[in-house]
Formats: sequence, C-alpha cells, structure tokens
Amino acid sequence: MSEECTMEEQSEVSHHHGQPNGNERRLAAVERDVAVIRSNYATREDVVRFESKVQDRLSGIASHVNEMENRLVRWIFGTFVALAAVAFTAGKFM
Repeated sequence: MSEECTMEEQSEVSHHHGQPNGNERRLAAVERDVAVIRSNYATREDVVRFESKVQDRLSGIASHVNEMENRLVRWIFGTFVALAAVAFTAGKFM
C-alpha cells in the first residue's frame, strides 16, 4: 500500500464527524478576509471622483483667499487715506 493520499482521501480524513480541520478553518477565515479587503478597495472611478471633489474644494478656497486679499487691500488703503486726512487736519490747527 502507498502512504500517499489523494486529495479526496485527505479531505475525508480531515473531516472528523463533519468538523473541518484547522487548515480548512484557517482557509475559510482567509477567504472571508480577502472578500472584506476586496469590498473596501478603491476603484479608479472612486479615485477620480475623490480627486474631482478635492479640486473643487481647492478652487473654492483659492477664490475665497483672493476675495479676502481684495478686502484686506481695500481696508489698508482706506485706513491710510483716513490717517492722512487726520494728519493734514491736525497740521492745519498747529
């Protein structure tokens, strides 16, 4: 008799009273883990959508920064004009 077993014989030997052996349980756990990993993969379409959202938000931030810069320049100019007017007025009374 040969001591080598076929796959079917090993499967029969590995199941004791219908219970899977340790290797089969580990394989089933790995298969479940792989299924979970695959379900959480980002596809190319997901990455493209994400990139588009990021670009939209960045362009919104850039326009907001430009608006704030314009407001700041107007305030600085207005403050300069007001201080110059106060200085000339004070100079008249001296």
